[in-house]
Amino acid sequence: MKGRCLLILLCFIGFGSIGQGQPSYYEPSIKIGHYTPFSPKHKYIADYHQYGLQFNVGWNNYGLMVGYTHNTLDSVIYYTHEGNRYGPVGHCFSLVGYVNESFYKSRYWSFDFDILYGADLWTRHGNEMLGSAFNFHVSFDIGPTIRLSEQIDLTLRYLYYHSSNGATFLPDNGINSHLVRMGLRYYPNRRQELTTDENEPFQKKNNWFVSEGIGFLQTYTRLEGQLPNETPYFLGNTLRFGFTRQFHRRFRWNAAMDFLWTGETRYCHDLEGAAYNGWNSTHLAASADFEVLFGRFAFSAGMAYYLYHGSKYLPEFYTPYFERVGYKMYFGKANRMFIGTLMKIHLNSIDYIEWTYGIEF
Repeated sequence: MKGRCLLILLCFIGFGSIGQGQPSYYEPSIKIGHYTPFSPKHKYIADYHQYGLQFNVGWNNYGLMVGYTHNTLDSVIYYTHEGNRYGPVGHCFSLVGYVNESFYKSRYWSFDFDILYGADLWTRHGNEMLGSAFNFHVSFDIGPTIRLSEQIDLTLRYLYYHSSNGATFLPDNGINSHLVRMGLRYYPNRRQELTTDENEPFQKKNNWFVSEGIGFLQTYTRLEGQLPNETPYFLGNTLRFGFTRQFHRRFRWNAAMDFLWTGETRYCHDLEGAAYNGWNSTHLAASADFEVLFGRFAFSAGMAYYLYHGSKYLPEFYTPYFERVGYKMYFGKANRMFIGTLMKIHLNSIDYIEWTYGIEF
C-alpha cells in the first residue's frame, strides 16, 4: 500500500514538473492484451491476460503517461520452476514520458506512433519474472488517430510493452506483452495546427564521436547455482569511437567500434577453474545504430557484431551479436554532447544498462 501511495505522489510531482505551459491535450484510454513468453519454459504465461487504464497528457510531440495494469497472472499464488518456488507477479503502476510522430497526416485522420520510456512499480516482486519492485518501462505503440470533432480524437493503438530492471536484481526475465489500446483525446483549447520546420534550411551534419557507458549487472549463470557464492554484482563498460551522420532533421545514423569490458568473465573462469587476467574481460565489436530525433531527444536502436573476445569462457547467454536500444539527450554548443540510457541486449537477455556520456567533434 505504501508503494502505491508513493507512485501516486510521484505522478503528481511529474505532472507539475514535466512540460511547460498549457498541455495540448488530455487522453484517457483502456487497454487489453496478453503476456508474451520469451522462452519455452515460460510458455504457460501466454494463457494469462492483462488489462488496464492509462491517462496521457500531451504537449505537441511530447507527453507524460500515468497507467495501471491489472495482471491475471497475479492469481497464480505460487508455481514451481526447476525446483524453486516463486510468488505471483502482482499489478503494475507506470509513470512514463513519451514522444510521438506521424507516418501520415491528413485533415481527418493520421497514422501515428509513440515511443515510451519510464518507470514501473509492481505490487509484488521476487518472483521468477521480476527481481525488484521498481523496473524500467519501455514500450512502442502504433495506429490511427481519427478526428471526431475540432476538440476530440479517437485513438486506436497496437502496443508492445517490456518491463524489467536491467539485470540489476535477479531474477529478471521481465514482463513482455502485446496489447491493444483505445482512447479519446481531448483538446481543451481546440486543436492547434503544428508549425512545421520542413521548409526551413537544413544542413546535413557529419561528425566523429566518442562515448563512455558504464553499468552493473547480476549474472544469469549464478542464478542457476553454477558459480561460487560471491558477490553477484559485476561491472560492465563500453567505450565507443565512431562516425555519425544526420541526413535529415529527424534522422541520423551512427557507426562505431565498441571496446567492451565485463567483470562477469572472471566468474566464468572461476567456474571452469581457469586462470584469469584483466585482458580476458575485453571484447571488440563493430556497431551501427539509427536515431529518430525529437528536438534534443533521440530514440536509438541498433546492433553490433563481436569481432574479438579476450576469453573463450563467456557468459552462457552471449551470442555472436547484440542489440542496443534506448534514449539520448543532446545538449551543449550545437548539441554536440549527449547523455543516454541504453540497454545492451543479447537476443532476449539484457546484459546491462549503459549510462552513457558522449561528445562529437
